[in-house]
Amino acid sequence: MSEVTPPEPGASDYEIYKEGFHDRLSRYWPEPREQLHAGGWQRTNQMLGDIRHLAAVHGCGQIKQALDLCCGEGATAVYVAAKEGWEVTGVEIVPTATKVARARASAYGSVVRVRIAPHGTDGAVQLGLSYTAVEDLVRFAAASIHYMPLPSNSYDLVYGQDPDGLANEHRIHAFKEVLRVLRPGGLFYFWHHWIPGPGWPAALLDEYGADPVTGSPRLSYEQYVEDLQASGLQLVSATDCTALAARHMGAMAGRMRAEAGLGPADPLPDKWLDRSLQFAERGGTMGIAAVAIKPRQ
Repeated sequence: MSEVTPPEPGASDYEIYKEGFHDRLSRYWPEPREQLHAGGWQRTNQMLGDIRHLAAVHGCGQIKQALDLCCGEGATAVYVAAKEGWEVTGVEIVPTATKVARARASAYGSVVRVRIAPHGTDGAVQLGLSYTAVEDLVRFAAASIHYMPLPSNSYDLVYGQDPDGLANEHRIHAFKEVLRVLRPGGLFYFWHHWIPGPGWPAALLDEYGADPVTGSPRLSYEQYVEDLQASGLQLVSATDCTALAARHMGAMAGRMRAEAGLGPADPLPDKWLDRSLQFAERGGTMGIAAVAIKPRQ
């Protein structure tokens, strides 16, 4: 009798995040379609400010190569490449989303940068202009974040904006992949707004995991921290993102109720969101925002 080969870690994501996922998700999304993460563009720009500060404080050096986990249709990767001048790689499990991302990069055009340099000894300066096609700064791979077709020790920064691949119970493999592709001293920054936050009672977590609507194994703040540290990454900080989750999920519920003509006490047409809001009310906190570094030795 031949042995059955178990599925590779993260394989179940291919059944969840299929073609049309981003279309379905965007229907009630309170942020723009190109920013399918909580907080939208405001949170993206906050992320960039945080990263600059963290890189300086922790001596991470100059960022040149960045990796966007679960990049969706590529708007953040393209924006970051254009704004910061970094070379950005996006990894996304839905193949059509990477096609949209490539088209977005191609349509963006070029960015112009001005360089001011001293010229001569009389205090004069010389202006230099450089033109860079954004599509030359970004590339996209259709792949699972659990097995990324990327070289080791290559990225100064890995970031994730609500990277749903980390909701998989085997996320430790994704964290190990982050560890592998980061260069020593490189920075890892992500947040995930909709998971159970810190301090939920064990009985409530068990109920959440067993619920037929919300149920997912090993899905909590504490388990994310446990897996991140077990992967070999050095945790710098971890906090909840309860306020962000409340704003985002509340706005999403408001859009659903408005479209369906529902009152504030009526159940939502999206059972997952309805149940998640109920659990959030009982648990009190939501999400995780974490920063980690790949050890230098």
